[in-house]
Amino acid sequence: MRSIDGTTYDALLAAPDAGICERDFVTFYARTLDGTAPAIFSFWNDLDTVTVSVLRGDTGVAENRDYVGDGSLLGVDRIPLVSDLTVQTVQVTLSQLHATVQDMVRGHDIRGARVEIHRGLFDPATHAVAGSIYCHFIGKVNKAPIATPKTGEEGSIAIEVVSIVRELTRTNPAKKSDETQKRRSGDRFRKYAGVANVPIFWGIDKSKTKS
Repeated sequence: MRSIDGTTYDALLAAPDAGICERDFVTFYARTLDGTAPAIFSFWNDLDTVTVSVLRGDTGVAENRDYVGDGSLLGVDRIPLVSDLTVQTVQVTLSQLHATVQDMVRGHDIRGARVEIHRGLFDPATHAVAGSIYCHFIGKVNKAPIATPKTGEEGSIAIEVVSIVRELTRTNPAKKSDETQKRRSGDRFRKYAGVANVPIFWGIDKSKTKS
């Protein structure tokens, strides 16, 4: 169960009568094409470019980010809120015509880029943020196909994002060798693994063994 602040709780409690607005905020941690520097791109599904304080997905610390609107973010799938380790997939749809989106997908490398999706609640009467903006999803870009539409048709970029839980499915490429083992704080447990008839003492006192 997620804890929320009092302002957010009051806004949700009053929503059936007063109504409430929600907006999605998506951040991509891309890389330059030469891989030498990170590049952060943030979008939201409303107007203008705004500076918003959000809670980071990794630390929970508040951070100001500049989110680009103007039709850049067309839609975000509903995010399944589950408590298990199931790998979730969310589709983020971006405008194919927006200049900032073009810069991100064509001018930078977003393969495997880290993604944070926040959801903010707004008071429909005052348009003020109702409480903190929490991170709802952390993942990585899995696919980012760019479909060029036919004349008269609409085009978009549907980016498939998989949850960070997928990292648990990675296999370990390390080998059971001295070269690999000694990288771990000088662990030499397998120093003689390739030499025959050399005993390896583990969990016993070497001086108590027979010569």
